[in-house]
Amino acid sequence: MSDTWNIYTEWNPWHGCKKVSQGCQFCYVYRQDEMYGSDIASSEVRKTLAFNLPIKHKRDRNFKIPSGKVVFTCFTSEFLLEDADPWRPEAWQMIKERSDLWFYFFTKRIHRFNDVKPADWGDGYPNVLIGCTVENQAMADYRLPIFRQLPIKHKSIIASPLLEHIEISQYLDNTIEEVAAGGESGVGARPCHYDWVLSLRHQCVEKEIPFRFHQTGAYFVKDGRTFRVMRKHQLSQAHKANIDYRIGRYFVPETASYQWPDDTYHS
Repeated sequence: MSDTWNIYTEWNPWHGCKKVSQGCQFCYVYRQDEMYGSDIASSEVRKTLAFNLPIKHKRDRNFKIPSGKVVFTCFTSEFLLEDADPWRPEAWQMIKERSDLWFYFFTKRIHRFNDVKPADWGDGYPNVLIGCTVENQAMADYRLPIFRQLPIKHKSIIASPLLEHIEISQYLDNTIEEVAAGGESGVGARPCHYDWVLSLRHQCVEKEIPFRFHQTGAYFVKDGRTFRVMRKHQLSQAHKANIDYRIGRYFVPETASYQWPDDTYHS
């Protein structure tokens, strides 16, 4: 597993976020800040010391983030957050400059995308992967029609934290590279039902869209029983369910047009 994850790294240019929907209720950013005793409120958004990480060099003049990595972007905040509007243009420029990396961010603010995309975006930067997060039917019906119309080359639907059974078949077409589902972690987490996950998988299989079950969550309901799953086992237990569909090497969907040379990483 560690070799598989070797292609991934992270970049958090700013930290802190504001809650916008039901999926935010037990936000892990707030939990982590509380755990580590942050003196700054989690809702106060601020740039981090890692802001320029994509273009930083090591002493040997090579980039600190080597070519070919998938960069989980802004996972301790929100890339499309209103508070980050003054900093985002520079972040977009770094993303464009590092065309040898894949930048992946999730958002609950997909409605803001057209207003904050770079002027030269065109039909999308080829190295940007965007996941639209939906946690319930209301958010699926609000966000996914917007998402479908946007000029984005690599689109994922992230059903996480999955809070209820949702129907997304009407939003699945060949522009969606993957649907990923997962439960909620942390103290007070709401349960995730296996039936909801299987329903999403069925919807994806019918449309031949790759599907990945990435996390059980802290409370997982299967066959009428509720299981308490420790945080360290939530990813592995989901993987053991063996219900991923059309997911290949490095957990990359088969439909994805971004690939790596065979000798770049070894699994």
